[in-house]
Amino acid sequence: MDKINVSLSGFGTIGKYHTLAYKCLPLCHEDIGCSINLYKLLTSKSLDKHITGFQIHTNNIEDLYDTDMLDICSPNFVHKEQIKKAVGMGIKNIYCEKPLSGISDEEKYLVQLADDNKITNQVALMMRFYPAVSRTKRLIEDGVIGNVINFNCHMYHQSYLDPKRPISWRLRKDKSSGGALVDLGIHMIDLVRYILGDIVETRAITSTVIKKRPCKEGYMDVDVDDFAHLDLVLKPGITGTLEVSRMAAGHGDDIIFQVFGTEGSITVDGKDFEWPVVYLLKDNTWLKGDFKKYFDVEDDIALLMPPSKFSLGWMMNAHMASIYSFILKLQGRKLKYITPACFEDSYQSSLILKAAYESAENGGKAVKII
Repeated sequence: MDKINVSLSGFGTIGKYHTLAYKCLPLCHEDIGCSINLYKLLTSKSLDKHITGFQIHTNNIEDLYDTDMLDICSPNFVHKEQIKKAVGMGIKNIYCEKPLSGISDEEKYLVQLADDNKITNQVALMMRFYPAVSRTKRLIEDGVIGNVINFNCHMYHQSYLDPKRPISWRLRKDKSSGGALVDLGIHMIDLVRYILGDIVETRAITSTVIKKRPCKEGYMDVDVDDFAHLDLVLKPGITGTLEVSRMAAGHGDDIIFQVFGTEGSITVDGKDFEWPVVYLLKDNTWLKGDFKKYFDVEDDIALLMPPSKFSLGWMMNAHMASIYSFILKLQGRKLKYITPACFEDSYQSSLILKAAYESAENGGKAVKII
């Protein structure tokens, strides 16, 4: 494709991230293989086209019928209907923010819909694109830390600690499908699956710290979780813990992923998403993850990540890399190592979310992933 007409649904924070990625891609990379045309923006807001950069604004999804690629950045509860309508209009390339919907039955339906209609699809589980994640996965596969024994990971935010923060769709289960576990946990669940393999069982505890939030009418009950702790069992018998919180005082964006093996350990720390830190038992030494490199991994990172002078920060770089990987896919170009997340990956993660909530509702009992 020489030119890709991109249409976007939603212009909240995530929609702006994605728009920035499209605008910066040709500036951060010498040759992306095509021109990106910001075509149509689906939004209910009154916005200036000179700011958004899109040629056409509309509040009717049916006006997007002639787009080459639809990027869905709307709230979770409208994803299913928008994807269904897009497929019905003949749109063949769909990129969707996480989660696909957060509800496993809906996600299963969307996976089948995409398969039946040969839709090229991807979900923005963009943490797969952090260089330290790819390097960690490859080092583990190469046996650098021996056989994996256990792991722990967390993602901590303090963004919802303020009791005056008003109610929003993210704090209503019928709109978001869940709280911190859906919003943040799906990223960590996806990393566990991507780096270590299938999750077969979970025990979970969740809590809602602030149970009412301000709204126009006064206060509304919050029916989603602020915090979640999961004990996970993986297919090869590996166990681990996963915690997410939107109530972690002093933590703006704290991400840790640690894996322990028979011959060492490896850590991805959100303070540096460039390289993991590796401990080698036989040498009793700590090493930066660049002591051993793999051409397939490094080639993908060099292709997808902007040069350091053009860096937009780790989160934006990862969003841009994820979107770039989808655009490469539309051109028939393949990555050597990194596997972007598709609708099926989001569906598999939604099964873990479902099992975790079932476990939490039943006092933390073990629930098998079916």
